[in-house]
Amino acid sequence: MYLKTEKRPVRWPDRTLSVLRADRLEACGKQLAGMSGCGLFDAECTDADAERLFSESWYAEEDRSPRLHSIEEMRVWVLGRFPAEMALLSPEEHDLLLKLIIFGGSLPVYNWNDLEPALSLVRRMWCRPAGENRLTMPRQLCSAAFVMLASDEHAKLREITNRIVETIDNTLYLVGAMPADAALKDMARQYQGTYAEHSPELHRRLLKASFVTMSAPGNRLTLVHDGASDPWAATEGTKEESLAMIGGDPENLGALYDSLEEMENPVYERLMGLIRECCRPETSPEDTAEDLMLLAKQGASKEDLREVLSTRLTCVVTEEMVDALGEMLARTPRWISLRMNRAQ
Repeated sequence: MYLKTEKRPVRWPDRTLSVLRADRLEACGKQLAGMSGCGLFDAECTDADAERLFSESWYAEEDRSPRLHSIEEMRVWVLGRFPAEMALLSPEEHDLLLKLIIFGGSLPVYNWNDLEPALSLVRRMWCRPAGENRLTMPRQLCSAAFVMLASDEHAKLREITNRIVETIDNTLYLVGAMPADAALKDMARQYQGTYAEHSPELHRRLLKASFVTMSAPGNRLTLVHDGASDPWAATEGTKEESLAMIGGDPENLGALYDSLEEMENPVYERLMGLIRECCRPETSPEDTAEDLMLLAKQGASKEDLREVLSTRLTCVVTEEMVDALGEMLARTPRWISLRMNRAQ
């Protein structure tokens, strides 16, 4: 999801991963609810619907030339790119696509975690919302997708795509934010020799569908960790030097991520054990511990963490919990992009 944000003071309880994620999903739900009318491949769809469909699609961000569009033109776009685009879906979109195929092209969307991939599939002009909390996909696209799923080339490309998304996800957990250009360069290398090679616009769509994005200074598309409480602070410190600290080898990155998990998991588990029986009904110990861990990565103090924790509990924060928060701060590395920002 593209993030429209401005610099503002950070109040930690209002900017945790749980709160930010809920806000984004609510925005997705409202956007989906506003997308009514026929879909691109519906028989009743005419050129009178073309500009509405175009304005709601990914194409509107990629082609800003002032001209009118036709339904036939857009059908050619979608069908021509379908094999490559299907291979470059986000993992969540691909999972939702499989469900749509299994249910014959019509699926109720009640899980909030399905809202973002559902919105992206609509923006690809593959699907349309139908009635309340339902997503539909035309039969011809379901049939084409079913055939594609059986191909070895699709399986090979999905393996590459999943590896790319996992690598970027791990990088953002370590860094906080990174320029999209760095990811796009690596994607061009990994897709070389496949039918997704010459599709830079689909590479960018994959990033936008998979991660939170925003424009950094210089109008540079930047990927931001979805738990970034102050995205501006993270992007301002996103320099190539910070990425060089990770290195370009996925195996090295994986090893670094694993070693970080070994360092962080004990304090995460300790805090979660202390709060397991006293979290408010609307939250969970897992989400609370994750929120606090991410705030620790962003420079929150022990007092900040205690304030956030107190909003999640049905009891007073104990001294043992405060001690666990102090240990979390001591053992949780700060995001590299924030450290680079402060060093400059």
